[in-house]
Amino acid sequence: MSVRRVVQQTGFSRQKRGFRPLRQRRGYKPLRVENLVELEPHKDPTDPFFKYQWYLKNTGQNGGKPKLDLNVEAAWAQGITGRNVTTAIMDDGVDYMHPDLRERFNAEASYDFSSNDPFPYPRYTDDWFNSHGTRCAGEVSAARDNGVCGVGIAYNSRVAGIRMLDQPYMTDLIEANSMGHEPNLIDIYSASWGPTDDGETVDGPRNATMRAIVRGVNEGRHGLGNIYVWASGDGGEDDDCNCDGYAASMWTISINSAINDGENAHYDESCSSTIASTFSNGAKDPTTGVATTDLYGQCTKTHSGTSAAAPEAAGVFALALEANPRLTWRDVQHLTVLTSKRNSL
Repeated sequence: MSVRRVVQQTGFSRQKRGFRPLRQRRGYKPLRVENLVELEPHKDPTDPFFKYQWYLKNTGQNGGKPKLDLNVEAAWAQGITGRNVTTAIMDDGVDYMHPDLRERFNAEASYDFSSNDPFPYPRYTDDWFNSHGTRCAGEVSAARDNGVCGVGIAYNSRVAGIRMLDQPYMTDLIEANSMGHEPNLIDIYSASWGPTDDGETVDGPRNATMRAIVRGVNEGRHGLGNIYVWASGDGGEDDDCNCDGYAASMWTISINSAINDGENAHYDESCSSTIASTFSNGAKDPTTGVATTDLYGQCTKTHSGTSAAAPEAAGVFALALEANPRLTWRDVQHLTVLTSKRNSL
């Protein structure tokens, strides 16, 4: 057998989103929220951190605007909780032994492309820097009413860990293998990372990665198309997410963020490729973030940035795919636009 093609892999930088130092943004632009839906009476989850999950049920916690949330209780009340849907968290690993995640973990759909083994457990660091993927996973699939942390948006969905963001540099091959891993077992791929958010970098997927994404939307989910969710970036007014080829791709769903009173987050980037916004930090207080799972069985209330916003969208999409498993990747984009409230465009 002859070798038909050889490509030298070169390293490049990819950064997790949501860990940037907070800067005060000039000129907050408030979002007007109208026609909020009245929810039917529904029993709240008993998880101890649910009261902090204002993005699921906003009662005005921490100065928020009541009822400004993802409206997921309306879906839960109809029995839609994400069953038979798997979301892959492409990140620095997932603590799949966490008591809020272990029953939801899809081992068959998981892989560690940083260490080339089937166990995408995060590498230990003293500063818990590799908690990023575990926090994102909890937003989607954390178990309900088990007395641990909070509850996931699609709490009966499954979550896969694709560890691919914890090596000295990124390569096109690692990204491509991650984007194309088990496309018929994975429905949604969630990415809370991208090129450096420094306002000076124009970058995006290389050749093999682009081919993997295109193959996913054309062939994944048995032809219905995989859903690729992307955090739009945390560079603030100094950056533009159109310069991020992942967020700006027609094949992905680019998600920005808002805070709990409806205003833009200070780190939000603006660009035409953003399809919708979910939620991140509460109010203007950076310590009042998204409550979710953390490493080593712990919980956190400080997950933030568009890193936190993208998995929320993935959780909502998991609910939609349970409600209608025949939705194509284009249907999901179309429904996202139709069901988003149009404010401050």
